[in-house]
Amino acid sequence: MYNRLNAAMAKRGFARELPGKKTSYHLPTGTYWFEGDVSPADLRATAALAAEATDQDFGIAVIRANGWSVMGLKKVESASQA
Repeated sequence: MYNRLNAAMAKRGFARELPGKKTSYHLPTGTYWFEGDVSPADLRATAALAAEATDQDFGIAVIRANGWSVMGLKKVESASQA
């Protein structure tokens, strides 16, 4: 189910990683990051369209962030240079 949700969310511009200044972090399952000039209500509607693709019950919370701090999230490892 999460594979379908991840694909549907990615198609609408949501990411599974939280971008930072020096590194990015993996977000917990079912958590997504969106960066753009969209109202919370419009973003919620977009996320709902993606979630409906799973045919599962879902809940959505949209939060506008003015900064963030993380703890316990795994860093995204850069692809090795060949």
